[in-house]
Amino acid sequence: MISVKNVARAVAVPAVAILILAGAAHAWPIQIFSTGVNGGGVVLPDGTVGDPHYTLIAVPVGSTTDIRVRTSAGGYPVVGAWLGDDSISAWIGPNNDASVSGPDIFYTYRTTFDLSGFDPATASLTGQWSADNGGSDILLNDSSTGNTAGAFNSWSSFTILSGFIAGVNTLDFIVNNGGGPTGLRVEVLPEPATLSLLALGGLMALCRRR
Repeated sequence: MISVKNVARAVAVPAVAILILAGAAHAWPIQIFSTGVNGGGVVLPDGTVGDPHYTLIAVPVGSTTDIRVRTSAGGYPVVGAWLGDDSISAWIGPNNDASVSGPDIFYTYRTTFDLSGFDPATASLTGQWSADNGGSDILLNDSSTGNTAGAFNSWSSFTILSGFIAGVNTLDFIVNNGGGPTGLRVEVLPEPATLSLLALGGLMALCRRR
């Protein structure tokens, strides 16, 4: 596994990390985005319909699979209940109404990233998530990682060290709703061992090659 000295450079913009990984003489970018941001990594306005990087692939009967972005500009539930705004991510939920309310129980949100050209056995992903009413699991390529989120007004950390594959990987966040507003927020962070890599916030994949 390469050390930090083998990494050529890291380039980042707000809310989307672009980690440059180097082989002998080349470097390649891998991008994974936070919830609720556009292609440039900027948090989307409250009420935006659709997230360009996340999809709702499973919902309870009676809910739409369309996604709505929520920030404090729209008031409740971000104001008074959920984690407040930052410049890295925003809440997303089903676009059933302005408060992203929906029937219970399970909602599955998916994002993807591509490890083509890398050794998936050396990949790792570390971050934090929050969900209303809670997060039941994170699936990597349809397999449980055992990570849960217990509240919507605080962060729960997660680390994934195995289960990556060559090519396109799927990352699913399963949210448990007890009725009323429901949503997901995700931010992935650099591992402590790689803090010397420059990264200015956002959803980060830390992928190291042998």
